[in-house]
Amino acid sequence: MFLNAVRMAKTSAKLIFRSKAFLVLGILIPMVSTFLINVWFTKPLELDESSIYELSSLDEQMAYTIDFNRFPVKVYDTVNDDSTRRILQGLHNSGMFQIFHADASSCTREEIEKSMKESAKSDRVGAVIILAQNAEETELYRVTDDERFSLLSDCLGQLLSNPSASIPAPKISFVAFSGDEVDYYATRNFAYCLAFSTLAFVFSGIMILGTILSEKKDKVFDRIMMTRANRISYLFSKFLLVVGITLVQSLVMVITYLLLVRVDLGIGGFFFFLCCFCQGLVFSLLSLCVGLICNSISSGTIMAFTMWSISDLISGTYFDLSHASDLFKKASLLMPQRWALFSTTRILHGNSSGYSLLLGTTAAYLVIIFVVSVVAVKLGEQE
Repeated sequence: MFLNAVRMAKTSAKLIFRSKAFLVLGILIPMVSTFLINVWFTKPLELDESSIYELSSLDEQMAYTIDFNRFPVKVYDTVNDDSTRRILQGLHNSGMFQIFHADASSCTREEIEKSMKESAKSDRVGAVIILAQNAEETELYRVTDDERFSLLSDCLGQLLSNPSASIPAPKISFVAFSGDEVDYYATRNFAYCLAFSTLAFVFSGIMILGTILSEKKDKVFDRIMMTRANRISYLFSKFLLVVGITLVQSLVMVITYLLLVRVDLGIGGFFFFLCCFCQGLVFSLLSLCVGLICNSISSGTIMAFTMWSISDLISGTYFDLSHASDLFKKASLLMPQRWALFSTTRILHGNSSGYSLLLGTTAAYLVIIFVVSVVAVKLGEQE
């Protein structure tokens, strides 16, 4: 069975590799998507962890200066004297909170409330403090469900009761990413590359779909079934074809990454290759499976383009999903790119379990796709 599958895969590969479409989907798009990292690259912000971040105005954006290891707290200081400064410094010294200080001593209550509501809605804020002259007038607002809010409340209460007190650092001075969240601002350059290259992956499956439909139309499939080959070996030959094309695309990407990309993404060449290869396998087989169900090149092409655009949008390759709704976050977990970003986040933070997460999720996708493909082929034969 294996030898028959290899022979059939070689025959189809010769036709595909000679086509102009392969030059675009197999070489040009993977190379360009990787090379453009030089253009997409945004230098990581060098945050000064030794001081409190001073906001130039009430409405200055915090999202681009966030330290993901600390809980972001926006403070509207209506007093702005030494006593409130000691309170802010005490919170900062705890090591768990990133303090963003806004001088609101000359602002009205309406201006503060308007800015606070806008920040909670459109900025990356974990909590808001309105510091007043008296502890009874100081207000603390919760914006997210982060568990560190209770620690903030305790620290603030202790400092308000005794501003000169020093807050001891907690047993865990910071919360690092464990893989349960995507560090978007650390992975976004790779995410853009992954989003663009997915276009090549999905249409690679359409190329293979074209060979399958041509073989059916020209009765080649019927003649193959009359030989020693069977349906399993035929499907396996197409799987080998997907593996071969994806391997070429991934090699083009990793070579471009190692030779032409002049920025450091924080991930090695092997993981970059493995991630691209796994994503290529999933999307190529997925578009091939959808094309078999549609049983049409035109319908398969439309579905492939839809999968590319929608999956990149929902998975969070274009923007941060940390403030998205729970429903949107759950929907993003259906997308292969999301799991690739989870794995990349783990690798960037020194957690080698990113490899097992990537391989495990890829295997799960492949099993589901293969089963659906077998069913699609049987239904196509009955029709």
